[in-house]
Amino acid sequence: MENIATGSWRLSQRFHGFTCKRITFQIYTLQLGIQDCTTKLFLLRYWIFKSFNKSMLICNIFPGMNNEECLCPRGQGLGGTTLINGLMYARGHKIDFDKWAAMGNPGWAYKEVLPLFKKSEGMLKNNPDAVVDWAFHNPSGPLRVEYKPTTDPQLKAWYEAQQSFGYQFADPNSPQQIGFGPVPGNIKHGRRQDGGTVFVLPVLTRENLVVQTNTLVTKIVFREGWFVKPIAKGVEFAFNGTYYTAWAKKEVIVSGGSINTPQLLMISGIGPKRHLKEKDVRVIKDLPVGLTLREHPAFFGLLFSSNYSEPVKSFNEYIKEYLQGTGPLTITGGFRGMSFYKTKYETVPKYPDLEVLFASGNCTSQFVQKGFNWKDETYRAAFAPLNPRKCFQATPIALHSQSVGYVKLKTNSPYDFPLINPNHLSDRKKRDINTLYEGIQMIIKFTKTEAMQKFNATIGVTPLPACTQHEFLSRDYWFCALGQMTYNIYHPVGTCPMGPNPKKSVVNHELKVHGVNNLRVADASVFPFTLSGHPNAPCVMIGEKLALLLKRDYL
Repeated sequence: MENIATGSWRLSQRFHGFTCKRITFQIYTLQLGIQDCTTKLFLLRYWIFKSFNKSMLICNIFPGMNNEECLCPRGQGLGGTTLINGLMYARGHKIDFDKWAAMGNPGWAYKEVLPLFKKSEGMLKNNPDAVVDWAFHNPSGPLRVEYKPTTDPQLKAWYEAQQSFGYQFADPNSPQQIGFGPVPGNIKHGRRQDGGTVFVLPVLTRENLVVQTNTLVTKIVFREGWFVKPIAKGVEFAFNGTYYTAWAKKEVIVSGGSINTPQLLMISGIGPKRHLKEKDVRVIKDLPVGLTLREHPAFFGLLFSSNYSEPVKSFNEYIKEYLQGTGPLTITGGFRGMSFYKTKYETVPKYPDLEVLFASGNCTSQFVQKGFNWKDETYRAAFAPLNPRKCFQATPIALHSQSVGYVKLKTNSPYDFPLINPNHLSDRKKRDINTLYEGIQMIIKFTKTEAMQKFNATIGVTPLPACTQHEFLSRDYWFCALGQMTYNIYHPVGTCPMGPNPKKSVVNHELKVHGVNNLRVADASVFPFTLSGHPNAPCVMIGEKLALLLKRDYL
């Protein structure tokens, strides 16, 4: 085959659909997982989430969780992690991409990536509360984006509370991002729109595309010489208990995501020289693979009781609503409201560094404890006191994370999961924890407004056992609680960052691995920093970018 793509993360989906339109361009995709294991119900994504427990990665170190470990789920199948994530569509701010380009990455400025975002997007303004600036959107692309309407009166009050402090409804995918509104998501008539469904399944019958599922890529194969760069020639993979080699005439493209991609590169000999030697891996190229894991730290310990009861309906009624494209089974990621703010810690004007997600009801489900691996004492203090029908949650997220973690090899076997540590709240200047604390104070301030007090909004958590030495709800208490209940929002990026300097980056602005021929990386691992949004949409944009680069080079 001319090109071999390993992995099936959300960006490679768009790459498949775009490039294989040319019959002369052959693509062989190797994907761990089955062809179609998606669910169209947002609620059932949590079942899919748990069904991957045999491939669940573990992150360290999280004091509020059992064994101080958090779960790092990954999707396996056509669509990658879009099979299980929340599918929220928030691209990031204009300044993010201009900064990306200014770091020595031409072609990645906002004016250059905006057409790529718009190309794939199919925006539908189906919520009267949604603000859509059509200069930044496209209604006719294949990836549907909708704002689900809701009748939740608590959400309406949440909007009013923010308005009382001068914030307004805003388009989260425009340069005027600061403000609030309903959550935009990849959803169509109430059904999830994962990458496999939208981009890959429609083109599977094309004769120049071969997709092989239930396949684990175990190593990239290189040809080496004294006077030339190493050349990626193909990949070794396991299928049904047998090992094979696939050879690429043009390129190998790795799209395994921010965790699997660095693991595959390091097992293949591309990574930090000292670390590879420690794991008995022959070094092909010394690059800082896996050394700059970045995440959006989120605080999940801020829950409130209210006097509003979520309506309880029969199972048949919920299904009927879903079939009509309405109801709680269609709520994007479980969250109903999305807000962006600039705190005092961000010096650039109009550049949001704090996000808050708003969710109503069902705050104490079994999934909350099992899915997030909370210790019993943590769960009892933060969640158990609440009536699941009379509660809401506001989750602050630090967007411009300064803490840096890592992905390292546990062994040199592709069958052993890597070591993962996001290293949350570890930045020397304490910007991450201070940003989250300011978010907590802002949320509490909103709940004390007249609009929210109509629902008797009251902090519903009780003191965490690990923080009883501090006065409850004091600054010291919240800093302690942040250390206990700050968690991944499942936005890992940056483990193979883009940049011009091979000492500080892994790929260049064309997604090519430094010092290696015929090898590219195209997934969230190339982000040079966390964005002021969610990785979902930028990953699709990277798929569009990759397709353009390959067409330029070969067609």
